[in-house]
Amino acid sequence: MDTRKNRSILLVDDVELFLELEKTFFHREGFDLLMTIDPQEIMQLVVSRKPGLVFLDMDISGTRGDDICRWIKQDSELQEVPVVMVLDSGDLDAEAVCRQAGCDAIIYRPVRRRQLLSVARSFLDLSDRYEARIATRIPVHFGSGFEQPNTNYSVNLSSGGVFVATDEVLPVGMPLALRVQFSGFSPDLKCKGRVAWLNQPDVRKERHLPLGMGIRFSHLATKQLDLIKDYLAQNVA
Repeated sequence: MDTRKNRSILLVDDVELFLELEKTFFHREGFDLLMTIDPQEIMQLVVSRKPGLVFLDMDISGTRGDDICRWIKQDSELQEVPVVMVLDSGDLDAEAVCRQAGCDAIIYRPVRRRQLLSVARSFLDLSDRYEARIATRIPVHFGSGFEQPNTNYSVNLSSGGVFVATDEVLPVGMPLALRVQFSGFSPDLKCKGRVAWLNQPDVRKERHLPLGMGIRFSHLATKQLDLIKDYLAQNVA
């Protein structure tokens, strides 16, 4: 089942105000929205519509969000449907339970518009649709600052972001400071980014890629964008 071409999103939350907030965000972007807080209807919609993405609250009337997530991930016909759990910030116990249930990502309240749309675009494969992407292996340094970064290697690169191969993935939505070290190309790219999606051992979003994480560039200046485009132009096959 290829969910990447499916622009439908199932929003499940037990707080009506939060549902309306999400509805406003996604209608603005032209997504097809499915909304319910009824457990039976959730299951019916997942089976009948196979949405491209599910945002699932932990607390649902009469059941638990992690139980529904586990049901989706244990069904061979549904397990590729991405499930993003929505949790209260700082609830580490709930996070552990959701990870064990097989969720693809976790976001936290208060939910920001940019974060919500970034997660949706990454799982629906919309963010880089018109951006040139090349396979390239170059060092990528990332962390909360440039002083003591982690270092791994890219698998591919576009003007919108980079996929980094690593066993030690960071949470979706985490902001990063980045330095991309272009081989034989100067200067290095220093910019901000955010973890957009993960390839994990239990849930592979892109089966042809190794374990790692997709990082989306944030607020690129014109000179930074030109640097990436020059590199892409010189290295495209």
